[in-house]
Amino acid sequence: TYYLPKALDTHPLSIKPPLSFARNADYNPLEMSSIPKLLTHYYVLFAEGTRYTPAKHQASIKFCEERGLQPFRNVLYPRTKGAVEVITELGDSLGSVYDVVFGFPGDTVPSSNSMFSGISTDIDIWFRRVDKKDIPSDKEEVADFIVKQFRNKDILLDYHKAHKCFPGKSYPIPRRKQVLYLSIFWFLLSLVPGAALLNLSIKYGNRWLLGGVLGILLALYLASKRLMRMVSLKSSSSYGTSSYKKS
Repeated sequence: TYYLPKALDTHPLSIKPPLSFARNADYNPLEMSSIPKLLTHYYVLFAEGTRYTPAKHQASIKFCEERGLQPFRNVLYPRTKGAVEVITELGDSLGSVYDVVFGFPGDTVPSSNSMFSGISTDIDIWFRRVDKKDIPSDKEEVADFIVKQFRNKDILLDYHKAHKCFPGKSYPIPRRKQVLYLSIFWFLLSLVPGAALLNLSIKYGNRWLLGGVLGILLALYLASKRLMRMVSLKSSSSYGTSSYKKS
């Protein structure tokens, strides 16, 4: 029973909590009119409602075929309710919508495991700005508008698979050394105190201190493993396992 958006104020200390919407079109625990209509807010929408897996893609294809719709080849059929509510309720406060597509030209798709393992991955990002005047105001038309954007994403991903890039002019973003320096700083900040305590416990033979240090390291390891399981594809939503009700 959840949908994005996630409302983020531009001030780094003013991050708002995620907003929730019921998937059931007849029940909505949040009055959309209560959302602050400020120009400093951004709403990030993932209309699929879940991450892509082959099984969910088959469920998406089945959903389309049962309703006489053209199946998607590279993406899931979008669940439009959350995006429709946000776009229509924001009204004149909505300045524009950015349509974004990610492509991975390499042989592997990044994951939590690759991130924690330090494996770098190249990412191509295609995006375009859709002005407010080009977005319909009627809810049914907004839903159709969202589906059309996903049709376009499907075509773009076909192109990317064939050419390892998106069509149009590209703008390479250079790697920033600040990111490397910051990573080294936090690595040393977390490693040095633990290494010092471990060295002292071994040097003076303090079993309690040694046990405490090893316990902390074990707890951190187990916590990281749990985090990896929580963000795995197997832990994502049950897309395709229940009937879909159009809003």
